[in-house]
Amino acid sequence: MKRLFVDKSKDFFEILSLEKRNWSSFYFEYIKNAPKAFDLYHSLLGVNDSQIRSIISSMERRYLDRCYQSISDLKPYEYEAARALVKFSEKIVLDLSKIRVYIVGALNLGEIFKLDEYKIFIDVLSLYKIGFSKLPFLIVKALE
Repeated sequence: MKRLFVDKSKDFFEILSLEKRNWSSFYFEYIKNAPKAFDLYHSLLGVNDSQIRSIISSMERRYLDRCYQSISDLKPYEYEAARALVKFSEKIVLDLSKIRVYIVGALNLGEIFKLDEYKIFIDVLSLYKIGFSKLPFLIVKALE
């Protein structure tokens, strides 16, 4: 059985082990782990490679550090989000076995994106800003 949540956020934070001038290169390697999801994400945002490089280079290490240090606080909300999805699926016809929620570090341009009927993309950098506790609400809202 496939997992509901695919959490790749910790992989993103390997960026912190690099000098900032190498962050863009790292990001383009990192997104190769889920190329279809990131292609859809970038397409929804309407960003090209040059814009992505600019966004990555404008990120602040201190903010990424704080987010990384707080990432373990996300786990209880993943559980709550799963419970909310089960409850929501009982109200409407929703096949939970097809739903995938990708939790990633990305471009910090929005918390949640519905990539297609069954794929949801959560950017922990943006979610951290508004609070991890918002995760269950955002996921159900995205599927409504």
